[in-house]
Amino acid sequence: MKNQWRLVLVLLLALVIVIFAVLNVAPVTVHFGFGTAKWPLIIVIIVSLLLGALVTVLVSTMSALGLRRQVKTLTAEKKQQETAINQAVAEATAKLNTQLAEKEDQINALQQQASSAAAPTDK
Repeated sequence: MKNQWRLVLVLLLALVIVIFAVLNVAPVTVHFGFGTAKWPLIIVIIVSLLLGALVTVLVSTMSALGLRRQVKTLTAEKKQQETAINQAVAEATAKLNTQLAEKEDQINALQQQASSAAAPTDK
């Protein structure tokens, strides 16, 4: 159904362009700076339209390429930062696990001291 509507719209646009072309066949003088030419008005309009479209496509392509390059750079930075964060987390986890083990050893030593100090009083 979408394709049928597109076809209808394209045909209507083509009809409008043909009517526009028929109505604008009067010759006009175009000054190029180094010379002049007499062309039908519709040709001048269509060439101007095509040149404008070409400039628009070139500008948008350059912009898209710049954005694509920026995305690639930012993705690489993100990956580096994630790697650095993961490494820092791993180092901090290892350090905290070492500290935890030391504290558990201290607790066990204190519990042994407390139990050995409490043992003679029970006798």
